[in-house]
Amino acid sequence: MLRCPSGGAHVELRLSRDRDSVVFESGLGLTEKPRMCTNTNLCIVLGIFVVSVIAVIGCNTAAETREPLAVTLDTRGPYLILATREAETAYAAAIAAARELHSDADQLAFDPGNLDDVLDALRRIQPRYALVFIKPSELDVNFAWRWLTLTTRLDDDSFVDVRTGFITGDSPESAEAFVKRIAAAVRGEVRLPGKIIDNLGPNTQAGKHEFHRSPGSFFLSSFARRLGVETISHGAEAYAEERPKSMDSAGLLHFGGHGHPDRIDDGLNGTQARQLVLAPCVAFNGACYTGVTGRWFEQWTDDGRVVERTVAPVDCFCLNLLANQVLGYLAALHPDHGIPVYQEMEYLAYSGASLGDVMKHTQDGVVLASGGELPAFEMFSNGSPSPQWTPSDVMLKGTAARVLFGDPAMVVGEVFVKPPFEVSLEQDESALRVTAILSNAGLKSTFTDTYHADMAWNPNGFNDRALITVELPEGWQQVGDVKILSVEAGGKPLRFRLVGRGIEHDGGASRLQLQVDVPTEGYMQSKLRTIGAKVELKVRR
Repeated sequence: MLRCPSGGAHVELRLSRDRDSVVFESGLGLTEKPRMCTNTNLCIVLGIFVVSVIAVIGCNTAAETREPLAVTLDTRGPYLILATREAETAYAAAIAAARELHSDADQLAFDPGNLDDVLDALRRIQPRYALVFIKPSELDVNFAWRWLTLTTRLDDDSFVDVRTGFITGDSPESAEAFVKRIAAAVRGEVRLPGKIIDNLGPNTQAGKHEFHRSPGSFFLSSFARRLGVETISHGAEAYAEERPKSMDSAGLLHFGGHGHPDRIDDGLNGTQARQLVLAPCVAFNGACYTGVTGRWFEQWTDDGRVVERTVAPVDCFCLNLLANQVLGYLAALHPDHGIPVYQEMEYLAYSGASLGDVMKHTQDGVVLASGGELPAFEMFSNGSPSPQWTPSDVMLKGTAARVLFGDPAMVVGEVFVKPPFEVSLEQDESALRVTAILSNAGLKSTFTDTYHADMAWNPNGFNDRALITVELPEGWQQVGDVKILSVEAGGKPLRFRLVGRGIEHDGGASRLQLQVDVPTEGYMQSKLRTIGAKVELKVRR
């Protein structure tokens, strides 16, 4: 139930998904079937419907801004600065600025076409963080997948070992300014405003010139404990007009909608992204391709062939945004799904983790959802046959193409919501009994498995999931059998499936990570989402 903050009507929201669209129904009798991404509804953004109703009943107000978010660095190391051969020369000033921030870091140059030497260096140094300087023309989805695979190969488990951030820019000056903004925030010279804006992108129910903002957010409601929370929705041509200050009060930004390398469709384009008046901020983008810096690949074409394309720097959404006031930017180099982006933001809120750990959380989630192993990635080339991927393949591999632009050791703010589960364990000589009790039902996207629908309320919906991490006691570096004993809510058993699990060795610690899926009864609705819902498992050596 949603109440307009300006008073008046209560609105009941119900969402469902069919093969071609998401259907929104409200207590006001409105039903909308929005235009979907041409890539068969693989980048759905559901939150627009909340604002559709708010617009109808007349809400158009901004949220308050609270205490600023402090920026710090996670000093756990080692820290490694890498640069491609071209970037080493072109971005020398930016690299020097990074070295001032990380004076103890090792530094290496590498050939982006040959990562074997990099793997040897990573295994020798064992960095926790890597800051990679790379030219826009050298970064594409193929490189992102190769780099992700590389960062899981420092030990014998399948999880990410090196938390990575990329530095690039449309000019050497832009790259240097990017690093210096980060350094200024770490020194406390600038702080991020205490507000988050959920820009849901174009709303097909709004008039093409309409622009609506309101306090609160369906997906980010848990953030209201610490930050001012505001939602923006707009018509197809609203940003073609004068809206440069629409997000100038936010330290955290979310962009949603369908996307291409030069724009969010019917929303901000690259030129406008540069013209936005922004406070220092960290931005999360769920629109497809909005992390592209040059070369990209159109996977689905009429003749069934992959087409290689290039976006010009002057038009590139990512490069223009990086030239603005952002301190960090998380986006995809290929079509992905909007929900993992919200999962990143909720993880940031309940973990207080570095941005590198936030991205690792997404990448490790891909591993778990793939059964405990990183998917195999087919490299794209111009004219090659379009891969025959299932919807799960597209969502998994597209999400694996998400990258962080910025310093991976940067920490934004502090923990301000409870984690989804409280985990406890009992140990005897041969087994561990683990109990995970759901402690925060206010989280939204955290419990959604965007990759699987075998237990969903309809074939085109999503399962719900429990992601559980167990810090293993000394002597449990290796584990044999893992058995789920029960999943229950309200004292009643739930049907479940163990999707993936694995033991991670990280910085001297060993932990069990696993994903358990349960049935859903509607969009973001399941019995799992109940305080006290419980998952019990037994772990044997």
